[in-house]
Amino acid sequence: MRLISKKLLVVGLFVVVLTILVNLSWWVFYGNTRRLLDEQLSERLATIARATRTQVTPVQISGLIDDDLDSYYAVVKTLEQIRSVDSLSELFILTPSYRYLATTSLDDDSLYMLRELNRVYIDSLTFGESSDPLVTPAYKTGDIYLKTAFIPLRDTSFFTAAILGVEASADYSSVLRDLRQNLHASAGLSLVIGLLLGLIFIFYQRRLGLVEQRLFLTETHAFLGRMVAVVSHEIKNPLMIIRATGERLKRRTDAGESQFIIEEVDRLNRIVTGYLDFARAGANRTSYLSHEAPEGIEIPTFISNLRGHLTAKYREQEIAWLGSKSDSKFSFIGYPRALRQVLLNLLINSVEACLAAGLPISIGLKAENRGTSVLLSVIDRGPGMSRKELARIGSPFYTTRRSGSGLGLYICRELVEEMKGGLKIESTESEGTTVTIELPVKIEN
Repeated sequence: MRLISKKLLVVGLFVVVLTILVNLSWWVFYGNTRRLLDEQLSERLATIARATRTQVTPVQISGLIDDDLDSYYAVVKTLEQIRSVDSLSELFILTPSYRYLATTSLDDDSLYMLRELNRVYIDSLTFGESSDPLVTPAYKTGDIYLKTAFIPLRDTSFFTAAILGVEASADYSSVLRDLRQNLHASAGLSLVIGLLLGLIFIFYQRRLGLVEQRLFLTETHAFLGRMVAVVSHEIKNPLMIIRATGERLKRRTDAGESQFIIEEVDRLNRIVTGYLDFARAGANRTSYLSHEAPEGIEIPTFISNLRGHLTAKYREQEIAWLGSKSDSKFSFIGYPRALRQVLLNLLINSVEACLAAGLPISIGLKAENRGTSVLLSVIDRGPGMSRKELARIGSPFYTTRRSGSGLGLYICRELVEEMKGGLKIESTESEGTTVTIELPVKIEN
């Protein structure tokens, strides 16, 4: 699970980083395109401004200032020709006080309309010594974007007497606007595609995880099948001899060590039996119930026998049975030996959990008739399990007990599934655990 989680985290980060990089590259392209177009228009306007200044003589500038009509018409004609040839919006000449001396515009305004916006450029050329043109950034006026280059004009006294303005439409702005909208749409689309790719990968990764888990179980079954066939016989026979010896010692000497020998032999026998059952399940999926026929199960008697067996097993321990509905009087058709094995294993797990935590043994076993199904619940007030433990519990070879094989609960689940039922585990740390078995059965009256 940790490996899968790490893989999912890596894939999630990869999808996020890839989406960010793709969108970042698009926006870098957009920024470079905008900067390039802006620089090209600025250079074009500056070049036109320099060329126009050479065609407007100082004598004509002095004539414009003195309201000479011949100078006015000559300058306007020159400006109009340049505007037409270079597809410009407007060419105009201003006084330092922002009054029009000449313009290609048909407006009757005598003052420059955008003086507040471009005042800083006009003033810097009027009162400065630079003769180089100044180009404004693109600015919006009405529904269009404009860009203007300003250059100083000198009169016959060689003083800056006027400012030439060369104005053009930044027609690339609409293209950039459309490109920006497309980039916003592409960014959203890339996020959706990245999310879909991530979900698809997660789906197939989980499928792959399940396949890997099944392959692991298959290989484990095959390995255990070979191992158990060779080892189980060699282990069980010596264990029985050791146990019989321990029982004889107990009868003759009543030594405490003899009971210890018996208990440890039984524990080892359960472990070997668990591995044997697990290996058999791998070889034959139906082997659990293959030798057992369905029988009638009377709930009161069945639960009473389980309680008696557990009390006898832990005769030196005090068991507090929780209040339950175990006295419900109904019968159903099921597999008593398999069901007894499952419930007894769960009850022993509950007792061992309480003992390991140093808590009083407080357990319960209840049955509930639901008409078409039976609920059997084993409850304990032991230490409970964390979410991490709960996620792994029931997996082969995983156990929270020091002396367990990690196969008991796995085999219980297998048995319940063979009986067409389901097993659900609910646990909270420091509050205990509840294991519920639901079996679809036919209830007997």
